[in-house]
Amino acid sequence: MQIDELLIEAKSVAIFGHVRPDGDCVGSTLGLFNYIKDNYPSIKVHIFLERFPENYKLLPNANNTNEDYSDEFGTYDLVFLIDTPSFERVGANGEPCIKAARKTCNIDHHISNPLNLCTVNVVDAKASSACEVLYFLLNPDKISKDTAECLYLGIVHDTGAFKFSSTGQKTMEAIANLLEKGIDFTRIINETYYTRTYIQTVVTGYVMMNCKLALDGKVVYSYLTPEDMVRYSVTPVELSNVIDTLREVSGTEVAIFIYPVNGEYKISLRSNYVVDVNKVAGAFGGGGHVRAAGGNSKESPEETITKLLKLIQEQLQNNVTEK
Repeated sequence: MQIDELLIEAKSVAIFGHVRPDGDCVGSTLGLFNYIKDNYPSIKVHIFLERFPENYKLLPNANNTNEDYSDEFGTYDLVFLIDTPSFERVGANGEPCIKAARKTCNIDHHISNPLNLCTVNVVDAKASSACEVLYFLLNPDKISKDTAECLYLGIVHDTGAFKFSSTGQKTMEAIANLLEKGIDFTRIINETYYTRTYIQTVVTGYVMMNCKLALDGKVVYSYLTPEDMVRYSVTPVELSNVIDTLREVSGTEVAIFIYPVNGEYKISLRSNYVVDVNKVAGAFGGGGHVRAAGGNSKESPEETITKLLKLIQEQLQNNVTEK
């Protein structure tokens, strides 16, 4: 399937991503938005994204997003749900809009995706990112510099600047073709991946200063309390990259970061080589990928970490037994 096959029949299109959009979510949704604006000027298209980091706003049309869907927008011929593996994860109050649309399309790369959320479901769990999946659904000759910059940002973020195991041959093929569009790749990677605001720097330092090791140094974990969030005047949107800094502690297999969101705790999990954190996250109503996943907990961080460590230890022990 190619995206153009769906677009050629549509007069109105809406695009949604997941709650607390990260780089891949923002890049893929904005990439598709720009593709439609460039090639289908007669289509009425709206993009709905919750608040995302300010530095992502260097992307073309990033200021044309809507933070919340409401009835006043009406219904759409075609709705895209991107980088989102469940209706519980749909952002910007998008679920009613998706269910009311004439046709829907889910483009994703999460292994936990049930493959039945939309009319059309294109899910490649082996892909590095939703941006990579989307790239191969687009006509390369119709991809503008604006679209290419969005897709590049998303791939950079979900591959950890090409160092995560999800990076493959198709990933680099897409990147090579995006670079040919003349994108300012140096600015994108520097200003959105390698830099932080002052507040993000301070709170990341606090998280690292208070991190602890467990399971003979195989796990590093840290968390923030609601009081910490107030003390540092930080929002969940500004914490998306903290887990990747925790992951850099040498000798560890799993990194855990927990922080308050909407009256409960968000769990972010990363692993390097052995542990399937998608399975761990599944015990907390979440999921994602083998090496990157998340969930939620209504219990205290200490209670949550105890349960997480038990699940991780079981996988580590099974790995030793298998060897």
